[in-house]
Amino acid sequence: MFGLKGNAALNGTALAENAFGGLLLPAAKSPRSVDLWPIFHTGVPNLKPYQLATGKGGNPLAEGKPFINNFLPNGGDMLRLNMAVTPTKRTDPKFSSLGLVQAAVLGLTDTNYNKTTKLQWIPNMDGFPNGRRLEDDVTRIELQAVGGVVLAAIGLWYDDYTGGPNPVTPQLVNVLTYNTGVNENDTTLRLHFPYQQLPWAGTHACNCGVDKNQEGKREADVEDANIIQPLDKLNIATPEVALSAFPNPVVNSNTIRYHVATAGNVTISVYDVSGKQVAVLLNKHQDAGTYSVQWNTGKIARGTYFVNAVIDGNTKQSLRLVKE
Repeated sequence: MFGLKGNAALNGTALAENAFGGLLLPAAKSPRSVDLWPIFHTGVPNLKPYQLATGKGGNPLAEGKPFINNFLPNGGDMLRLNMAVTPTKRTDPKFSSLGLVQAAVLGLTDTNYNKTTKLQWIPNMDGFPNGRRLEDDVTRIELQAVGGVVLAAIGLWYDDYTGGPNPVTPQLVNVLTYNTGVNENDTTLRLHFPYQQLPWAGTHACNCGVDKNQEGKREADVEDANIIQPLDKLNIATPEVALSAFPNPVVNSNTIRYHVATAGNVTISVYDVSGKQVAVLLNKHQDAGTYSVQWNTGKIARGTYFVNAVIDGNTKQSLRLVKE
């Protein structure tokens, strides 16, 4: 982009010299200031070209789909909490730990959002770095940003893009599918404040989720009287549902393991990222206890799915699962 510095083509954009060109296009030897500076320091302005490529018609400097505006050109790293963005419910089938990266993907590819250039609330717009959520995979999001995913989102496609309507190139796919190898916590997060799970007890042996062959240990621990009894005395409620899946990512089949604290009608169902129900794994009355159900995924498409645990008609927990 530095080759356009001072060019009239940048007039009316954030990169114009009379706007923020000196900050976002400072020098030829700082080519990534155009994306890394807004991501990690100033926030992103809702000005051209910092809008989703949706509606740009292949011209990155054209008007696109408004996305976020948390821009404060102070040049210092800061905690950005955009209070103008509606929080995404944890039970939303499109909730993702990829935060703002996933919101951009939905804005570019989901027909609910990519048919218009009007400002819309898109799931995960409240995610990192536009906000701070316990579930956000901050390390992965930052590394994807360094990999240039933001430039791709606003229409500056990767070097292996050769034209045509589909900007998703092998290099872009590599960035979007990159992961750090640490894709989940040792236990689930709760749906309500304080969101973090009960602390691990220090009075008994616990695997703490390190050994994947012991998946479900957390659910067994929830039943341990050494945990339940003291909590009862303190009037602190135990989790209503503890849900886990192994393996995750899954290829052909996996085991959904869950613990219910009280008796009720239990429904375990699976949804795709569009919110369409793809499977009902269980729907029956069960007493309090720990159970498991198998899910054969061999015939479903690759992608992200959400396993919801519903007790007596109320969604208690949602678990993200990836089919490879």
